[in-house]
Amino acid sequence: MLSTKTKEHIRRRLALLLPRWGVLLASIGMLGGAVAFTGAHLQVVEVTDTHGSYSLAITSADDVQTLLEQTGITPPQGEDDLVITEEDGRHRYHILRAFSVEVNADGGTNTAVVTDGTVEEAIQEAGLSVGENDIVEPSLDTAVEPGMEVTIQRVSYQEYTQEEVIPAATEYDYTSLYYRSQDEVTTERQGSDGMDRVTYRETYIDGELTDTQEINRETVTPAVSTILKCYGEGAPVSKFVGPEIVDGQPSEGVTAVYSGKRSTGYSASSTARGASGQRLTYGSVAVDPSIIPYGTLMYITSDDGRFVYGYAYAADTGTALQTGHAFVDLYYETYDESVESAVIPVTVYIIDDGTAAQYQEQNDAILAEAISDNG
Repeated sequence: MLSTKTKEHIRRRLALLLPRWGVLLASIGMLGGAVAFTGAHLQVVEVTDTHGSYSLAITSADDVQTLLEQTGITPPQGEDDLVITEEDGRHRYHILRAFSVEVNADGGTNTAVVTDGTVEEAIQEAGLSVGENDIVEPSLDTAVEPGMEVTIQRVSYQEYTQEEVIPAATEYDYTSLYYRSQDEVTTERQGSDGMDRVTYRETYIDGELTDTQEINRETVTPAVSTILKCYGEGAPVSKFVGPEIVDGQPSEGVTAVYSGKRSTGYSASSTARGASGQRLTYGSVAVDPSIIPYGTLMYITSDDGRFVYGYAYAADTGTALQTGHAFVDLYYETYDESVESAVIPVTVYIIDDGTAAQYQEQNDAILAEAISDNG
């Protein structure tokens, strides 16, 4: 329990101190208020531009022009753009500095002033357009950069149609028939030129022809090849086929061989038939049917191998064959050919029926084609 004297002492001290504390507390209150007021108006800003400038500032400026001037970075000028964002309580000011892009087209140059974007947008800014076939370098989706030059090449097409002569080709029918006169050449068929209707497309770049392409062709008149018959070593006269020839003779199916036999030559009309009833063509042979039955497939070559008649069928007969004056009489399509190959020592290989049957369908087709060609 405090004494009355002590209580009085405390009262007097308080009376002296309270005025001083009051002033101090009031000062502290005013300072706090000022700080609070100032803090409410301060902001942290970050300023950058596309030239690489950067500044970070704490400012109470409430207009952009003053704020940017305080950072020491040049404010946006002319065509410049300003992008303002806020992140983590910090304001970010990014200045897009305008620059020029030269667009070359149609023999002149237009200038686009831009801050960003693509080549396509720069072309539009320059007041130009791009056709669907035009060539643009760099490509339309390329981001623009300071100092960039864009080139537009105008592309156009023209089409035209014309008739063109197609020269007759030359085909060669090689045969050993001319083994005695190897320089001889005869014309089996005289060819004729054809006619095609052709459409071309021309490509023009900036008015200059750069390419011509054929885009369509139709035959008006087919070309017909000239066929020349000439000597070919070992090339058979007949077109009929059979087993593979190895070392000058059939590799399989041989049932009999007649060597050193006398062959003669004959010809007939293009519609002639042999004694067997079969139409005659290269590969038709007259025989003594008592020795070689009609329809027998055989392979015939000269004894020295210089002349090859090839695979043939027994299809005809005659007195000379039946009297033994000749073993085989070889059919030729012209009289001159039959005279040129009148008498030749030959070897005849007889092919068995089973092996011959393997080639019957193919040889029937060859015969039908030969008959068709001869009318």
